Amino acid sequence: MSRIAEALAALGHTLPPLKVPAANYLSYTLHGELLTISGQVGQPGAARGGAVGKGLDVLAARADAQRAALGVLAAIDAALDGDAGRIVQVLRLGVYIAAAPDFEAHGLVANGASDLLVAALGERGRHARTAIGVLSLPGGAAVEVDAVVRVRDGAGA
Repeated sequence: MSRIAEALAALGHTLPPLKVPAANYLSYTLHGELLTISGQVGQPGAARGGAVGKGLDVLAARADAQRAALGVLAAIDAALDGDAGRIVQVLRLGVYIAAAPDFEAHGLVANGASDLLVAALGERGRHARTAIGVLSLPGGAAVEVDAVVRVRDGAGA
């Protein structure tokens, strides 16, 4: 079991399998010490009942952001071959929320992802963040999360 999986298990979560890209892109790219994670959705179809603030409440969307962050952690785990010790810092988290036009609590939804990363990775999980409301997301998801992570090289540097 990887360190990320162990940390999540202690929090009552399971590290999901890495999702296979749905089109011509990669789940992650690693260039030098920058690991970029493609957008991960929490639960496809979650927003079909409406946008956050209109048919979907903040708590449900926050839980979906947490599920999307689990996908981000799965991609990090795969990219680093389970070696969470290589993580220097989560630099940036982008959180995209299918939201009603008058919805203004984007930060409350994004906290689901942010709080999970900090709980799982400690200070290395603290990050800069953008939370943006959008009209729709792939597969009818309520939330999509992407990330940029600084890592040490695999040679133990």
